[in-house]
Amino acid sequence: MAHTARSDEEKREYFDPPDVLEEKVDMLVQWIKDSKHMIAFTGAGISTGAGIPDFRSGMDTKLSTGPGAWELRAQGASRDRAKYRTTSTTKAIPTPTHMMFVKLQEEGILKFCVSQNTDGLHRRSGLPKTALAELHGNSNLEVCQKCGREYLRDFPTRTAFGIFAHETGRKCDDRKCRGPLCDTIINFGENLPEADLNKSFKEGGIADLCLAMGSSLTVTPAAHIPRLVSESGRKLVIVNLQRTALHSMGTLCIHAKCEEVSTMVMKKLGLPIPEFRLKRLVLITTSHCEDKGEVEVAIEGQDAFGYIFSFLTGVDMTENGGHGRTHHLREPFGIKLPWKPTDPSGEEMKVELTFHFQGHYGEPSIARNLVIKKGMKDKLSYLKLSYNPFNGQWTVTDEESKVEGEGRVSEQLEKASIN
Repeated sequence: MAHTARSDEEKREYFDPPDVLEEKVDMLVQWIKDSKHMIAFTGAGISTGAGIPDFRSGMDTKLSTGPGAWELRAQGASRDRAKYRTTSTTKAIPTPTHMMFVKLQEEGILKFCVSQNTDGLHRRSGLPKTALAELHGNSNLEVCQKCGREYLRDFPTRTAFGIFAHETGRKCDDRKCRGPLCDTIINFGENLPEADLNKSFKEGGIADLCLAMGSSLTVTPAAHIPRLVSESGRKLVIVNLQRTALHSMGTLCIHAKCEEVSTMVMKKLGLPIPEFRLKRLVLITTSHCEDKGEVEVAIEGQDAFGYIFSFLTGVDMTENGGHGRTHHLREPFGIKLPWKPTDPSGEEMKVELTFHFQGHYGEPSIARNLVIKKGMKDKLSYLKLSYNPFNGQWTVTDEESKVEGEGRVSEQLEKASIN
């Protein structure tokens, strides 16, 4: 089993001398420049720099997060919170390694990333879902067992106690479905998601360079992907402090912390490592139903790429531009209000929206005015949100769709069971 006690040699950490590290990184950089189809393979070691402990590090590890979870279990010990720097996955900030992959993907250099991590940092960093396979699941993602619809959450979705129990207790928002939602965590003995696994093997089959970082390359079938690259005679670069199960197969093995290697690589490539920003979308759809004398408003959270994302804890809607009655909305967000024009001509109604967030990074609430015009039908507007966790500031861009929706408000209101 992968979580049993390991020998001292298996747990030993190696550090390349500065001159050797420099030489190895130079070689890696040249291979990246020459690559036509580069993929990445990542494990828990890329997230230790974010304060998330790994699984296999020994009791005497040099990592600031301390011994791995399985090592502590094997030794019958508990983590010394005062001694080691750790944080929860929801509060962790993506590392330079995560952000390196974002930039390389944006530049068209990195074609795909296969990850064994469940911490969700790859998607939070800004790496598109289409360029990522989270083979062991995502602790912030749940999926409907009937229709397959995915729901990304800004909180851990796993609530089950049994290893093979995955239902979260929530239901699909689609009232025609209402299927049970399940977390996506893959435990030992469970099958990996077929579509992601097939895509990963396809990418491994055409990659001319695989950069494996922070993984012991022990857990299969995921580890068969970098093995495939090596066995096909193509370049496999392994960055890890401990020797890995594929150490002898690595074209190049680098022993250094992942964030140190990432910083060196990007500097030599002449590419900046982008500073992490928390990016969100808030979609607001409004309609004026003249025959009913009502206004309908629906609100939906999405990630930066348009996937459903629950990151709002609530929305306050205040009539008369912030001077009237306040309605406290919970997800799914939808409401019907009487049409109450706030201008002398009777052509528009103003309400104030206040958005409240989970606050993992201390995100403050945001207030925005919404103008609903007479006769408006399924008008879509949206807020592009970008939060800087280093200074606590939001950057907000208000935009409107040029094309009105088709029944979007009614659809959202149906989910919210508002009649």
